[in-house]
Amino acid sequence: MAEGRRPWGKVRQLSSGRYQASYLHGGIHGVQEGTRYVALQTFDTKGDAWGWLDRERRLIDRGDWTPPVDRFRAAAEERQRKEAVRQAAAAVPTIAAYGSQYLERGELAATSRDRYRQLLKFYILAEPATITRRGMVKGRPVAKRGLGDVRVTELTRADVRLWWQGLPVGTRESSCRQAYDLLRAIMNAAVEAELIEVNPVQVKAATQAQASRERDLDPLPIEVLYAVAEQMPEPWRLGVLLGGVLGLRSGEVRALQRRDFSLNGDIPTIKVHQSVKEAEGKVEIGPLKTARKGIASRTLPIPAALVEDVKTQLREHTQLGRTALLFWRTRDGGPVKSSDWLRAFKKACKDVADQMEEDAAVHLAQTGEPEGDASQRIRELLTGRGGYVFHGTRVTGLTWAYRLSGGNLRAVQAIAGHTSPKMALRYQRAEMDYLTTVAGNVSAMIEASTRQP
Repeated sequence: MAEGRRPWGKVRQLSSGRYQASYLHGGIHGVQEGTRYVALQTFDTKGDAWGWLDRERRLIDRGDWTPPVDRFRAAAEERQRKEAVRQAAAAVPTIAAYGSQYLERGELAATSRDRYRQLLKFYILAEPATITRRGMVKGRPVAKRGLGDVRVTELTRADVRLWWQGLPVGTRESSCRQAYDLLRAIMNAAVEAELIEVNPVQVKAATQAQASRERDLDPLPIEVLYAVAEQMPEPWRLGVLLGGVLGLRSGEVRALQRRDFSLNGDIPTIKVHQSVKEAEGKVEIGPLKTARKGIASRTLPIPAALVEDVKTQLREHTQLGRTALLFWRTRDGGPVKSSDWLRAFKKACKDVADQMEEDAAVHLAQTGEPEGDASQRIRELLTGRGGYVFHGTRVTGLTWAYRLSGGNLRAVQAIAGHTSPKMALRYQRAEMDYLTTVAGNVSAMIEASTRQP
């Protein structure tokens, strides 16, 4: 075998044609020979072998040298450590995976799960919209920045802030706030699971956004509520009155059946124990949304002013049988979809607003007096911001219940089927007409107390 030498180290060619490098290190010159260290691999060329020796010599000169086998073992251990870290990181779910898992919790109602899936898909993951509506364009993402690929452990407050800034808050404030609340709930679950220590979903601007338009709605004056009811399709007229007088939810109104009414006793009553559920393309009747929290039903007295309307509905527009629906689809007899109900309700509101505008124009022509502020406010309420929504009738009913009960939150809570007084208080409104009455009463009190004898 051919050998080659330099001042330090040794390179020799093996029978295989490859080159082996080695060197002596340690020991005492002239007293004890050092230990020979051989490269752990052979080399294709002699130059490669000498290059390895040069690198070893530099390590010795810098004081960074350790035996090649120790360095090999340390490098292998480091590779194993990094691989373990990589595998551990890969085991941490992304926001997309963890969010989907969060939505499969058994305690979620089907309608809530369906809504949350949409919020996760379009607002948090920023997938392209599938339909075009206000603030959404089919084929384009709603959010400018999605968080789906981010690992739960890697989400930062800066990530959340940038995500929120890319949402269409100006046109879809309620949905954006709901998406923020959902993301926060998902990350709270990650905190409980000890995946993270602190929830990074903390954006001040997001907490100030409105989570629901309905909380901003003013109640309708009773005469306007009845006017809207008159503009509804005749078979659905009573639904507006039940929502606005008894404070029922839309799904509760549409789930009412003949058996839910008791009109023969001293006190006519209605039992509210079901609601229309819409999820995954299905329209079904199920338990109340509060059933999971212990409120499976509530029985309410029917005001005498509504009894004849109820009797007319049961006699002329309700299906036959005890479980017959009061409000139903003519094509198949099933429950009315929320979109169909809302479409008819908004049209009724617009018809009332248009009639008020026409009446104001006639009044102006006859008397020269312009439309009053109260009339203008009501028209704006009925048609502004995309139109009044049916949930506003619930606001109307519960607001009047609050006033007429003398501010008895427990009574309002029982009527509404709320799980806490705090929820009941959310629906109380103080619109201008009522505040004007209060101000008038205060003024009368001041005048009475300061009037000279």
